[in-house]
Amino acid sequence: MDSALEKVGLYDFFGVFLTGMLVVAIALFLELPLTLLFVNTENSIIDLILFILECYFIGVVLQEISSVIDAKFFKFQKNARSSFLDENNKIIRNESELQSFRLVANKILGINEADHNYTTSENEYVFFYCKSFLEIEGKDDAVERINSLYGMSRSLIVAITLCLLGYLFNNGPTPSAETYPIVFALLILIFLFFRRAKRFSKYRVRKILRLYLTLSEIKDKT
Repeated sequence: MDSALEKVGLYDFFGVFLTGMLVVAIALFLELPLTLLFVNTENSIIDLILFILECYFIGVVLQEISSVIDAKFFKFQKNARSSFLDENNKIIRNESELQSFRLVANKILGINEADHNYTTSENEYVFFYCKSFLEIEGKDDAVERINSLYGMSRSLIVAITLCLLGYLFNNGPTPSAETYPIVFALLILIFLFFRRAKRFSKYRVRKILRLYLTLSEIKDKT
């Protein structure tokens, strides 16, 4: 139970609260209407509580929006877990490591042929099998940390894009010269978080397989 609560807290902190806090900070810097949600009660404790609640709920909304967009368009995690056993895949580049993971997959799937062409469903079955094994053994903390950073990066792609659109709308059809560096900086941030989300989705697959392989070998020896 304690472990489960820690995981939920970790994901909430990175994927929800910290994301919301960063978005509020960006909105303040860009002077977006989002700052109107702040209420000055002349009580620092109440102001802090309102700030925390605002950051959290903004983070929740962004998490849900980015989850839908990911499922429909980005498909970072789905693409990573559905092709990692294929030849020339972009998730596991090391040939020796790929062969070791294929041996594990063959054992899980009950496949005897040496040169098997894995389907999408077989890739995903092996992934979820290994993931479930780690969860049962209570050895998935590192995987959850990666997932939290992934969720944060995915939400910030959407958040910064919305901030960029809001900033352009506020500046009207004839933006000033100082607008261009800010727009360029926001585009760079979107690109960087896009790359991070894609990288973390691949790293999560490799981490799950490496942990499963190591733990299963240890259990076989004992």
